[in-house]
Amino acid sequence: MSKKKNKTNTSASEVVLFIFKIFISVYCALFFITMPLLYHDRYYDIGNFKYNLFMYLTVTFLSLAFIMLIIYLPIQYKEGKITLTTAKALIKNLSVLDWFVIAFAIASFLSFLFSPSRTNEYPTFFLFKSAEETSVVNLPWEGYNGWNMGLRSQLMFAAIYFLTSRLFLKSWKKDLLYIILSTSSIVFFLGILHRFHIDPLGLYEGLSEYYISKFLSTLGQATWYSSFMMVILPIGMVFYMFNDNKKSVSNILLTIYISLGAATFVTQNSDSAYPAFGAIVIVLFAVSFISNDRFIRFLEMLLVMLGAMKIIGLFQILFPERTTELDSLSLFISQSPVTLVLLILLIIAYVFAKKAINSNKLDITKYKKIRNIFLILIVLAIPAIIILVYLNTKGLLPTTAFQNIEYLTFNDQWGNSRGFTWKETIETMKEPVWKKMMLTGPGPDCYATVLYSSDIRSAQLYSFWNGEVIVCAHNEWLNMLFNEGILGFISYFGIFATAFVLFIRKYDNPVLVAGSASIIGYVLHNFFCYQQILCTPMIFFIIALCEMTRKNTDILQ
Repeated sequence: MSKKKNKTNTSASEVVLFIFKIFISVYCALFFITMPLLYHDRYYDIGNFKYNLFMYLTVTFLSLAFIMLIIYLPIQYKEGKITLTTAKALIKNLSVLDWFVIAFAIASFLSFLFSPSRTNEYPTFFLFKSAEETSVVNLPWEGYNGWNMGLRSQLMFAAIYFLTSRLFLKSWKKDLLYIILSTSSIVFFLGILHRFHIDPLGLYEGLSEYYISKFLSTLGQATWYSSFMMVILPIGMVFYMFNDNKKSVSNILLTIYISLGAATFVTQNSDSAYPAFGAIVIVLFAVSFISNDRFIRFLEMLLVMLGAMKIIGLFQILFPERTTELDSLSLFISQSPVTLVLLILLIIAYVFAKKAINSNKLDITKYKKIRNIFLILIVLAIPAIIILVYLNTKGLLPTTAFQNIEYLTFNDQWGNSRGFTWKETIETMKEPVWKKMMLTGPGPDCYATVLYSSDIRSAQLYSFWNGEVIVCAHNEWLNMLFNEGILGFISYFGIFATAFVLFIRKYDNPVLVAGSASIIGYVLHNFFCYQQILCTPMIFFIIALCEMTRKNTDILQ
């Protein structure tokens, strides 16, 4: 007997929705391909180039998305799928994370709406280029030239989150992972070569050694590079940790990937990456206690990465004439006997753990209390370090042993002059000029307009920075509080805090663990840095993809 084929009728709205999803998925894939790899005219104006690339790419696909929405909604209505009940269900299905993103978009708009720079009420409604030249721009909308973190960018970040979390094709997730790891491995490999003065793309042509140490790979500025590394490298680390098939091709590729990541980490030369990397390792350490397999893979990951760092140190010793001069912290990790001893201890710990597990004498899940005590001590260490820095800076300690350690003495030069910048930012926030707009702030990316509003402070700033203008606080969270006020800060930080808590609860899901690790890496790294057009939209993409994984629903269907 012949079997009748079941025919399913595909509605017009389902076809449109599928095309809609393809557009968004292609956009996401193109972002992770083009933004890390493409550049123009070497490092000259690379920041503006990547911003323009982001804008052209995003505006194109947002326009397509708007067209698709105009087509989709009437068809849905005609098919009887848009009712008061479905609208209520749509709102009811919004997660806490969704509401924080909505709140941030609203807070950013309010900050723009009430910005004195937008209404020309503020005397310094200018785009500062130097002490001598200025040009008028719509600052709270466009943002400062070269930074471009105005309202336009903030709204695009929110749009990226909602479109990706709702419309990215689930069947493309593995392909996107391959894209992310492939493009970042190219970036990492070029970054390693650059630190040994090997320049296959000719990006260093005409640059002095001063700029060579500050720019690398296809990303440009070292802080952009370190931010990218702390957002993307954790993804490879997590998938290595969750891959149990050691003989598979994927395991070999992931081993190469984390080796490249470790090698570029120890040569990228941005100190802000170190606390971020430490936080990532702590998160993965906590996750590793879910099973013996995860714990062993965690130890193997540490061995591979620390081993790669020590191999870099060996090359630095063998080829000193080809090695870019690095800061003391990077050289300590790559060349110090202390880290060599640590590597040996890790090998011993791994051998004993492996042997104990194979003989059924170790069940790591029974030691979660010890893990929790360790994590509590880490948390308590943070205020302890802050108190130590305060006492050491004020000279209140009974010993002077710590006074020669620059990280433990907070002054104007601390953290590559972040001490001065943070101090001036906080002092400005105490003044009436900022207090009168503390709820919504002076506007997105309007930091300089307020900081330079006082003639006395302006003169001090120009003097300290040799005529250059400081346009952000070099601390993303302080900068957001300053620019968009209390409402903007709470909603913006709430996105990251909520996402981390929601994702880390699913500690057996590698996608969500990877998202948690990327979030903590971004948050800690940018405590010393700032929003920029490469990594900020990137972390919004990652958060959106993780939220889609967590909810596992398509609200538009």
